[in-house]
Amino acid sequence: MSTTTEIEAALKQLSLHDAQAIARWLQIYLDQQGTRKDALPTRAPISLPDYAARRRIIFGNKVLPNMVLVGRDEERW
Repeated sequence: MSTTTEIEAALKQLSLHDAQAIARWLQIYLDQQGTRKDALPTRAPISLPDYAARRRIIFGNKVLPNMVLVGRDEERW
């Protein structure tokens, strides 16, 4: 068995008890792989720019229209 479809077909031929046993084994195996030291390190959270603060710096306290809503009003549906 080398392809996913072959493995899936073989699993479908098993009894429910055997398929559940394989699923439990696979879950344990994947959990162990996830806790290995050589696993990929988790990435630091990404800090997104504060667009609202940038807008206030550029435009001050002006209230800008929502251009999507304005465009929808102008379209013929």
